[in-house]
Amino acid sequence: MSYEFYKILHLFMIFSFLVLSVLNLTTVPSKMVKIGNGVVSFLILVAGMGLLARIGVSHGAGFPTWVTLKMVIWLLLAVLIPVAGKRFPEAGKKGTLVAMVVLSAVAAALAITKP
Repeated sequence: MSYEFYKILHLFMIFSFLVLSVLNLTTVPSKMVKIGNGVVSFLILVAGMGLLARIGVSHGAGFPTWVTLKMVIWLLLAVLIPVAGKRFPEAGKKGTLVAMVVLSAVAAALAITKP
């Protein structure tokens, strides 16, 4: 599959993840929202790995630092959002929304600049 396909899939899944995360934190989430959040998180990873293959990151070498940082950020968000939605009080959920926006912006900046 082409670079463009993986990029569109990756971006669509990121937008879907953010929408589902907001639903998870601002409403009483249905079971489908919770399941969707996990499935979309996995598809973000799959599409991201496809993008890495298309830009020439080899299988045997370690990941560049920016990739490792992005993976840590998205893993943190993928775990934090469902926990916050279920366990945190309202103030904690609002703080989690702010953290989600900030961490997403950092992940986007890492992907764009590839430091």
